[in-house]
Amino acid sequence: MINAIIDLYTKADIEGLSSKLLRSSRWQQHHFTAMGALQAQPLWLSFLAQYGVSECVSHTHSVGAERETLQLVLQPKKLKNPVRLTFVIKHNGTFIKSVKCVVDTLSLANNEYVNTTVNNSSVIPKLPKSDPIIVSDLDNQLHPTTFHANPSAICELPSHTARTLDNWWQIWQTNNLAQFETLYTPSATAVLAGNTQPQPISALLDCHLDFTQSLSRRYAQLETVEYDSTQNQATLCWTLDGSFNAKNVRVRQQIISVISISDNQITHEVMQFDTLALNQQFAL
Repeated sequence: MINAIIDLYTKADIEGLSSKLLRSSRWQQHHFTAMGALQAQPLWLSFLAQYGVSECVSHTHSVGAERETLQLVLQPKKLKNPVRLTFVIKHNGTFIKSVKCVVDTLSLANNEYVNTTVNNSSVIPKLPKSDPIIVSDLDNQLHPTTFHANPSAICELPSHTARTLDNWWQIWQTNNLAQFETLYTPSATAVLAGNTQPQPISALLDCHLDFTQSLSRRYAQLETVEYDSTQNQATLCWTLDGSFNAKNVRVRQQIISVISISDNQITHEVMQFDTLALNQQFAL
């Protein structure tokens, strides 16, 4: 499965990946859900047509109880700078059941074509029409006894890892920003949307604060949690709901976080979301 996805971008092997999808297989990308290979192929072909076949600069792979995580840093032949793609894959060994793919469209929008003076606005990906969605408005004051799931509630984790991930989740669910001081190692790094290079963990704090300024009445909710015990690495798919202040519209940002842990502290975190898909879905 992993090689088939890599070959799609590095060899333009459409057939190889298509043979892994059933009609009921779900491929989620750009806030759009494709069912089966026939609906997924236009997403793949659009990337190849715009940016060309890519060289795989780096890839990392982790395996959880139900899903695998693949992180690719690709250097498309038509672009000057690399782009990151993150995949969370559920399969049965023969066929893919579902894929959640997050393309760092912000790094694409800030990119440039090789050997051309064309304005970089033409690099912005051609996005499909997003899935229709209604984002509910949850007021915690009206539901004071509501249970809000932590990572340890939906994934079997070692006790120390469970405590670390639950504390990490409080940063986003309850704005417990003091966790940045104790939860991360002094040399911890983060990779965020729009940048393929690691940055100091202060950049992640700045990202959180940016969300607080652009979104009011925020609510973070977990979708899936996978843990690779051999690498001590967790992959969390989650959403952040909020009212976008500039337009007073309720939005939902889909996020994948990949967290590496050592001695009960976080050493590295990748946080990926599709900025342009969000802007298109909610006309921001």
